Amino acid sequence: MNEKKERRCQRKVVSKEVNALRKMRELKGFSRKEAAPLVGVTHKLIEQLENGRVELSKKKIVQYCNAYGFSLSQFGDICDGKVGKIKKEMCPNRMKVIEQKHLRRSYKKLLTKEVSVLKVLRKLKRISQYEGSFLCGYSKPTIGHIENGRIELSEGRIEHIVKSYGFTMDVYNHHLQSEKFITDIQDECIGVIQKLSEEQLKAVYPLLLTFNK
Repeated sequence: MNEKKERRCQRKVVSKEVNALRKMRELKGFSRKEAAPLVGVTHKLIEQLENGRVELSKKKIVQYCNAYGFSLSQFGDICDGKVGKIKKEMCPNRMKVIEQKHLRRSYKKLLTKEVSVLKVLRKLKRISQYEGSFLCGYSKPTIGHIENGRIELSEGRIEHIVKSYGFTMDVYNHHLQSEKFITDIQDECIGVIQKLSEEQLKAVYPLLLTFNK
C-alpha cells in the first residue's frame, strides 16, 4: 500500500506554518518528548513534522494548537512573525524576580503562607510542577520559583493559579486560615505508617480501611 497512517512528504517542506508549530512548542518551554503526550503522538513524529518530512494538514494545525494552548488566531500571528505579541499575551504582567543585591545570580526566598498554600493545592491536585506549569500557562521553572518564594505574586496571579488548578478562592482561603496544612498531616501519617512493624500495621489496617468507605 502506498498510503500510510501519516503521509510522508517526498521532500522536506519547512513552511512558515511548520515553523509556527515549532515556535508554539518552544514558547511553552516543552521539549519534543514533553509535548508528545499532550498532542497524543510520538516525539519522533513531532520531529518529522517540524523538519517538514510529514505533510501538514489543517486538522493537524488545530490538533497542535489545542494541545499547546494556542488559538488559531495566535497561530496566524506566529506565522506572520508576531512572536513578541504572543509572548505579551501569554505573560501580560511579567512576574518580578527578587534578587539579592550582593549576588546577582542568587535569589532571596520569601516563603509566605500564600506561596505554601499554592503548593498545597498542587499536591492535592496530585500533579507535578511540570503539569502545574502547563495548566497555568507558565514556563517549566516558574512554578518551582513560585513555590520556593523566588517570585513576587500579586492577588491576580494567585487567583489565576488557584483557578488553573481547578479550585475556588474559598478553598484557597480555607487552607490559608488552617493552622496546619492537610498535606503536612498526610506526610506525617505516611511517615508514621512506614515506621510501624508488620504486626502493628496489621493491627491498624482494618481501622484505616473504615475511613476509605
